[in-house]
Amino acid sequence: MRRNDDRRPARRTKLEILRNMARKREIRMLVDDDELVCDEAVRAGFTVVRADWSHTSETLKSAQEKEGRT
Repeated sequence: MRRNDDRRPARRTKLEILRNMARKREIRMLVDDDELVCDEAVRAGFTVVRADWSHTSETLKSAQEKEGRT
């Protein structure tokens, strides 16, 4: 979802993208496995389906939140 040079945490990047998309179309739901992304989206008023069938590794979590990758 993010540009190659965007290194912000996933929860900030994805929420900004959702808000931009919501200006032009209806967002029915967000499906995501990142609990921080889901929490932020719920607080912003989006309907969220947590992809809890997938287990998040610490490596992935670090890449998303600290390194701004994925």
